[in-house]
Amino acid sequence: MERRPAPPIERRPPAPANVEISFLPEEKGLAAMIETMKHSPRAYALFDVAKLILNKPERHVLKLALKPGADGTRAPLFLALADETVFQSKDEALRHVFRRHADKLCRAEKKPCDPPKGNFASVNRCSITGEIFGPSNYHDYQATIVRFHQRRLRHMSFDEFRSRIQTVKDEAVVKQWVESKSFVTEFHCLLCPEPKAFASREEVEKHLAETHLDALVTSNTELQISGVASRQQTWVALSEALRIAFVSEWRFPLRSAQTLSDRLRPDGFHFFKHRKGVTYVSHIKPKRVESLDGLSDQIQKIITFLRAHPDSVRKQLADNLQIADQDRFMADLHWLIMEGSVVEFADGRLWALENKPPAEAKPESKPETELAPPDPAPAPDTPVKEAAPAPPVSEGTEDASVAPPAS
Repeated sequence: MERRPAPPIERRPPAPANVEISFLPEEKGLAAMIETMKHSPRAYALFDVAKLILNKPERHVLKLALKPGADGTRAPLFLALADETVFQSKDEALRHVFRRHADKLCRAEKKPCDPPKGNFASVNRCSITGEIFGPSNYHDYQATIVRFHQRRLRHMSFDEFRSRIQTVKDEAVVKQWVESKSFVTEFHCLLCPEPKAFASREEVEKHLAETHLDALVTSNTELQISGVASRQQTWVALSEALRIAFVSEWRFPLRSAQTLSDRLRPDGFHFFKHRKGVTYVSHIKPKRVESLDGLSDQIQKIITFLRAHPDSVRKQLADNLQIADQDRFMADLHWLIMEGSVVEFADGRLWALENKPPAEAKPESKPETELAPPDPAPAPDTPVKEAAPAPPVSEGTEDASVAPPAS
């Protein structure tokens, strides 16, 4: 009888943690980017700049906070300072620090001592980790297995752990245990200003938690971690929430763009919209050439061509104008860009702001003649309608195509 293949196991992603996540630019990297943009005459799409920051974890930081409960308050989060790992409780954070960064907190020193006396036919050993506990009748046996369970296998019940202990009668294993008992280990706290020794790892960990907690773990309702640390979280539900938040922000980085615009405005950057409402940012404020009168023929040709052919590049412009003096052409184009009369985008496209729309002419008043019938007198108690004012003539350089992004 032919055996059917087992159906594939459907692996569902874990439920994301109930956490609010915000992406912020990393200050040092942003400062360098701002300096580069200040010295560039080009205009950049705001969403592209936001994605440039999201593109590498070194360029952004994340702000985390648990969503408020029914009473409107937020529970605190706990941060292991050694590697910016986030936890829901202080005990979890401390266990992580002691397990991952013990070499930075304490130093173990072995000192010789008298080995156990007697004949030992067998020793007990953990079948999961291979740790040797010694004979079951040894005076320190019960304390040893309790400490080991708390330190290494606390995720399983103590009864299940004891059922995994096996008795080994191998002489080599017994000799290995006796040799391990031929010295004692002292633990020295590395955070104490003066040397201080402890008899066991549990004692030094208790001392660290009671005396040096502020140097190990911090807690707050709102935490900030680096982009690099966000990729290395051990809390599975938080890792899933971070992944979902990043994918959503990358697809449409509106919140990152808003944060970025708030940061760029004080540095003198200008924002405008062009083509399908895309917001651009530049250190040069775009402005319209109100009149071509008084400008050189070449500058007039540049503006006229770019108004008729938006999004042209420099080569297209030069080929169509049949430039004779290349240096003069480049100087005129550079002057227009620096003045804001021509916008050069990051991809090399050029755009000259369109002509100012003409103001609507005021309706001329009809001359009074003897042939014109007189206006009828208004009825009593009827208010006389005033003539509607003419639409105002726009002033300055602002129009629908050059406007700051909506807040």
